[in-house]
Amino acid sequence: MSTETASPSTPSYVDFDGELDYWRAHYPNAPFCRPGLSYEDYEPALKLGINAFLHGQVELFEHHGEDLAEAYYRTRGCSPLDWNEAQPAAAAAWRRMHEKRVAA
Repeated sequence: MSTETASPSTPSYVDFDGELDYWRAHYPNAPFCRPGLSYEDYEPALKLGINAFLHGQVELFEHHGEDLAEAYYRTRGCSPLDWNEAQPAAAAAWRRMHEKRVAA
């Protein structure tokens, strides 16, 4: 199910499923990707990055590190990644959202 609002021009618009599809296709080539890990291992971090952007944490991603780490540990499920390994994936997802907003 997509999380989106009625208009792509509103600040909170995002095709959440589309973003996850993008990462599903591109995560193996991302600099944060470690051999042997699956998309599912990175998905909680990617979702966190997208959600951080959508919930107004649009200043530098790094300024929210402690809060994001806590959120990651609450929501990571079975992902074997600790926050230090997950943070680059979350930051990449946040950065992609930010760059799309700037380009719009």
